[in-house]
Amino acid sequence: MDSKKRFLLSTSLLTACLLSRGASAQDEAAAEALFNKGVAEMQAGKYDTACPKIAESQRLDPRTGTLFTLAECEAKAGLIATALVHYEDYLRAADALPAAQKQRHGQRIDIARAQKAALAPEVPTLKLVLPAGAPADLVISRDGTDLSAASMGVALPVDPGEHLIVTTAPGGQPFEQEISIAKRERKTVEIEWNKAPPPDPSATGTAGPDKPPPGAGVSGRRIGTYVVGGVGLAGLVVGGVMGGLALSAKSDVDAHCPDLKCDATGSSALSQGRTTGLVSTIGLGVGVAGVATAVILFLTEPKARPATGAAGGKVSARPGVSVDVDVDPSGAALRLKGAF
Repeated sequence: MDSKKRFLLSTSLLTACLLSRGASAQDEAAAEALFNKGVAEMQAGKYDTACPKIAESQRLDPRTGTLFTLAECEAKAGLIATALVHYEDYLRAADALPAAQKQRHGQRIDIARAQKAALAPEVPTLKLVLPAGAPADLVISRDGTDLSAASMGVALPVDPGEHLIVTTAPGGQPFEQEISIAKRERKTVEIEWNKAPPPDPSATGTAGPDKPPPGAGVSGRRIGTYVVGGVGLAGLVVGGVMGGLALSAKSDVDAHCPDLKCDATGSSALSQGRTTGLVSTIGLGVGVAGVATAVILFLTEPKARPATGAAGGKVSARPGVSVDVDVDPSGAALRLKGAF
């Protein structure tokens, strides 16, 4: 390795060490500030704000002495179950110290052992029980911490005071149970939860057995309206096209049938004109009748119950109202019958 590469590697390692040391020093400084503030508040009796600061100091820079102070703060705050755990943690940590350091903790070790013996019988327990029929995937939390199925039916140590149990069943709303427990109390609580609401028929598009699906009859009638209207429009188109062909044939007849005497071209045009004229008349008649029928069906569509569909050229517009369409070679007729 040449000198240049060796220099770059050494510089990188040195920079990494300095950055690591800087981050550690920063955490240590923050931990010390939090510890001092927490101790000051603890001495002033403000345990509710003092203990969290000391706990955060321990998280940033874990030290055996800070752990002892945290346990002391929690014991004074009445959080005896939590304090007992931290006293036990402190005793294990102190026991692992070198002899010289362990000797400096002598008085604290004695206090921690005395506190552990005094607090242990005072700690209450809370047993949560699942009733038969509880959902397998029921989510249960105590004071914001989720509990597994293994925790059910076991008397767990808790701090005296108020506790919040929240259960959430799949599809249901969270159910909250507030529990108060005193020192030495042994309490058993049966878990409750909110059942999932029944499915909403309107949300799934289904209807109950006693209620027909909304709009079922109306949709069938509306389809009939569209069909009749479509036939009417087709009739108007056919009538218009055939009418144009009839007019074209008429011009050939006028040109090739002078004095009503037609040559071959005139005779062919005359025959074609008669046919297309008849088809145009029928088409326009059917078209007008169809469009008029569709309009009447649309305007008289019932709101409360479905109407009967069309059959055989007769469409029921509403109960007591019908439309007759008659078509013959001479044209088409539309008749509306019934009471409005």
